[in-house]
Amino acid sequence: MLALAWRNVLRNGRRSLITISAVALGLASLIFLWGFNDGVHNTMMRNLQQVIVGSVQIHAEGFFHHPKLVKTVPDAASVINIIKDSGIDQYAYRLRTFALAAGRETSEGLILLGIEPEMEGQTTRIDQKVDQGRFLQNNEEAACVLGETTARNLNLTLGDDVVLLTEDLYGSLAAEKLTLVGIISSGEMGIDRGLAIIPLGFMQQMTGMQGRYSEIVLQLPTDQLESTTAQLKQALAAKRASYEVLRWYDMYPMMKQWVELENAFYYIFLSIVLVIIAAGIMNTVLMSMLERMREFGVMMALGCGRVKMAGMVVAESLLLGVAGILMGSIIGLALVYYFQTAGIDLSGQMDSMARFYINPVIHTEIDGEHLWDTILAVLGATLVAAIWPSIRVARLEPVEAIHHV
Repeated sequence: MLALAWRNVLRNGRRSLITISAVALGLASLIFLWGFNDGVHNTMMRNLQQVIVGSVQIHAEGFFHHPKLVKTVPDAASVINIIKDSGIDQYAYRLRTFALAAGRETSEGLILLGIEPEMEGQTTRIDQKVDQGRFLQNNEEAACVLGETTARNLNLTLGDDVVLLTEDLYGSLAAEKLTLVGIISSGEMGIDRGLAIIPLGFMQQMTGMQGRYSEIVLQLPTDQLESTTAQLKQALAAKRASYEVLRWYDMYPMMKQWVELENAFYYIFLSIVLVIIAAGIMNTVLMSMLERMREFGVMMALGCGRVKMAGMVVAESLLLGVAGILMGSIIGLALVYYFQTAGIDLSGQMDSMARFYINPVIHTEIDGEHLWDTILAVLGATLVAAIWPSIRVARLEPVEAIHHV
């Protein structure tokens, strides 16, 4: 029956080729769109983690939602040993609080972040976002890096003095004068406005927090995020102190929800394309069936069972679908591979999108789950397209089919 189905597909080669090409074009378009979609989303998520957030952050219980200077990581040295034992080599510790920054004539509230420049450079890429001047250096003291918007609001330029006013460990006011050595221009509003970065040691001395950290930031490969987070939670749960181990999407769920929402729209688009593909295949198989009514009648009169006849029609539909899937997969994956290297330059249309961590040049990449979902969905559409023609064939009466005009 499979050989006979293949001969029937080839019997009207032009019509079959048009159907196969339509399936291939639809599948290739879906694969490329998924490649573009996944390239944008994966870049957004990587940039969010690599610029400043990290993959995982460890704090004292409740610090992230209610940050206070006194809520430091308990027994930080022991936590760092656990991190090292877990095989993690990209980590950095920070001290974070709120402060008031004063420029020449104005002041502005912001987040004050103390970092170790060398460790931060191994963990995040915030140092690569400096547009003017330089980033902090090791063993530097009274130096400060501000976001572009904050520096502009304070009317400050490189080399100017910045006065920072905050609370220390005991609730007393602490003030220091620092030199502006770098200005960050990332395009992300949360970084460019409302953030001041200073050396960790200087901030600890300023606030009386020597040897204490507000957070420990980890950078992990995507495929190890869940397992490593679970391992860290288990190891820290054995200690008496309370910790919170938060993945990037626990801290910033909006990014993940946005990705899931866009993926839902792509699945709707996939459904529309599948309906078109199924309709095209069904039309081809029905036309072929109507042209061969007498042939079906003769075969049934000679003893060919109804199930076998219906199976032959299903096989014809599958052959058309599989041929289209093979052609479409090759074309689609070739496009994804090409633009993964060459990239799609959308810098002219995406100036305002930098705040969402989207690069101006999109490099396509497709997740395996989305690829297989699409291929299997198209294959399922070919099976659905064969249902009605196969039912029509199974219901034929031999005498009526032989005399069909």
